[in-house]
Amino acid sequence: MAIQSKNKDMKAVVSPQELVDCTPNPHKCGGTGGCNGATQELGFEYIQNNGISLDSSYPYEARQRTCRADPNKKVAKVAGFVKLPENDYNSLMTAVATLGPVAISVAADEWEFYDEGVFNGDCGAEINHAVTLEGYGTDEDGNDFWLVRNSWGQGWGESGYIRVAREKSAQDVKCEVDKNPASGSGCEGGPSEITVCGKCGILSDSSYPTDVIFKP
Repeated sequence: MAIQSKNKDMKAVVSPQELVDCTPNPHKCGGTGGCNGATQELGFEYIQNNGISLDSSYPYEARQRTCRADPNKKVAKVAGFVKLPENDYNSLMTAVATLGPVAISVAADEWEFYDEGVFNGDCGAEINHAVTLEGYGTDEDGNDFWLVRNSWGQGWGESGYIRVAREKSAQDVKCEVDKNPASGSGCEGGPSEITVCGKCGILSDSSYPTDVIFKP
């Protein structure tokens, strides 16, 4: 996850591992907590209440451990967050272009063996991973893409990033049905099916923090 202050030149990559280890999930939203899942909104609530460390001081380990957050190494807090309209192509493009990085939820099962280029595989519709959308563009071959920073370390993909195929307009967006929303943005006892849109469900659930406060 990347968080950005009102000064767009001030951006920090904060610790996904701290969120995995430390974020409470009492209502089993997006999974049962830790490596078994939570939601981006729970992550923002954790940062709002506790602050967050840099990725460099609480590095990613690809497994869940006991929370080891050091209050003296916290670098930022947020006042809250804004949730974008679900499955809204134009809202997501506008937010990432004008406000900075946006937290998104995706179906990432097919990302494991991604190496490089614009990913255009069949992801399915089961949302199961939260990542950071940092931008969008078009490659030299005319392929439109979303630029996504994953949490699996710089040795994965394009130095920790993946370019996911992007539709040219909102009219081109295709949708599918997620039949297990509890693994994505749903909570225990919620709807049994939800609609998710965009490649890998990339438009399904998006939010960004407000009033980020960085410690010197």
